[in-house]
Amino acid sequence: MERNKVRYEIIEGMPTGVDILKLRKSVGWREIDVASMEKGLANSLYSVFVVINKEVIGVARVVGDGSTCFYLQDVIVKPAYQKLGIGVAMMEKIMEYISKNTSLGATVDLMSVKGKEAFYEKFGFRKRPSESFSHGMFQILDSK
Repeated sequence: MERNKVRYEIIEGMPTGVDILKLRKSVGWREIDVASMEKGLANSLYSVFVVINKEVIGVARVVGDGSTCFYLQDVIVKPAYQKLGIGVAMMEKIMEYISKNTSLGATVDLMSVKGKEAFYEKFGFRKRPSESFSHGMFQILDSK
């Protein structure tokens, strides 16, 4: 595929845990150990990743129950390749998968990095709080 003069391959499937950890590091996200990442990948519903010159430069994956709730996780494009349409191409694949697998009334959630909300709004996501929904909440476990 080629968008904005950048040739890349978008692959439906799971990249390696090491590949995702490299991408997470490239955007400054917190570290996760490889075994935990691999376990998470094995339990994911769907994933796409993007390769340029044999290097994984982007990933997006879906977790959830496969019918009533879906969560977008690890939507990442390596900084040097951002704003070239690669994230849009991955999200188009993700949303196509979700549209084929959701039930009526299903929820699709994500946690956007601050300042990237407009990117997700293009795909029908809404900011919280809104008239109908209060603030979203989360918890990060730093120790056992």
